[in-house]
Amino acid sequence: MTPQQILEAIAALPEDERKALFGRLREIYAEAAPKPTVGQPQRLPLSDWAGQVDYMIVFDGGSRGNPGQGYGSYVIFDQLGSGAPVRLTLDGAMTNNEAEYHTLLAALRDLRQRSALFTDQLAIKILGDSLLVINQVKGEWQAKEPRLRALRDQVLAELGHFKAYRLAYQPREDTLKVLGH
Repeated sequence: MTPQQILEAIAALPEDERKALFGRLREIYAEAAPKPTVGQPQRLPLSDWAGQVDYMIVFDGGSRGNPGQGYGSYVIFDQLGSGAPVRLTLDGAMTNNEAEYHTLLAALRDLRQRSALFTDQLAIKILGDSLLVINQVKGEWQAKEPRLRALRDQVLAELGHFKAYRLAYQPREDTLKVLGH
C-alpha cells in the first residue's frame, strides 16, 4: 500500500474512527519519543545560541499609515537553511506594532501546522527587528497597551507548544536581506 493509499483510507474512515486512530498514534509517539528534560518551554540560554535549533523564524510587519493597512512577511528556516518568504496582507487597520505581532503569530501557527505531532520536541530561534515586540515577549518590557498585551499573550501561548525558544533582536538591515523589504 502506498502512502497516498494509506492517507485516502484514513480520510475515508468515519470521524470517530479517525479520532481514535489519531489518538492511538499520539500515544505511540509519546511512548517512543525522547522525553524533554524541561516541563515548560524555555528560552535557550546565550550559551546555547549556536546549539541545536530545529527551526529559525525571521519576521517583520508594518502598516501603511499608523494605524493603517497591516502587512507582514516571515521565513521559517529548517536545519538546512531552507525557507521561502511568506507575504501577508493583514485584515483591518492596525499599528505597525500590532502588524509585527500578527506576523509573528502567523509564523508560529504556520510552524505548528507544519510540525503537527512533533511541536513539543522543537527548539526554535526567532529573529525580528522590532525591539518592542521582542522585549515584550521576553518579559523585559511591559506591554501597557491592552491590544499589544493581548497579542503578546497569544504569542506566549503559541510558544508554549514548543520545547524551547529563543527570541533575539536583529538589525533592520539583516531583516531586509532575508525578507527583501
